[in-house]
Amino acid sequence: MMTDTSILLRRGLLLEYITLGWNVVGTAIVIAAAIAAHSVALAGFGLDSLVEIGASVVVVWHLRGIHKGREGVALRSISIAFFALAIYIAALSAHTPACPPG
Repeated sequence: MMTDTSILLRRGLLLEYITLGWNVVGTAIVIAAAIAAHSVALAGFGLDSLVEIGASVVVVWHLRGIHKGREGVALRSISIAFFALAIYIAALSAHTPACPPG
């Protein structure tokens, strides 16, 4: 018989896998649109979605209990990814010419 904890764990993993699938499809669409439109904003949104995918993988890793010291590593990994995203967006924004008024 399954305990409440194991039921909740299975439900959490199922929801996380659904989230991962949704984010992978959405990321592919947004990145394709960013490339087609040469849009820094869409590229940033797509890269943010990649960070969310990474965070979801970390949550699955955490829920499955693969490694005991995982929480600190997970938080550092996600924060590094967000800082890298911010640097990328800032650099790309500085490099992209502004639209002329009118």
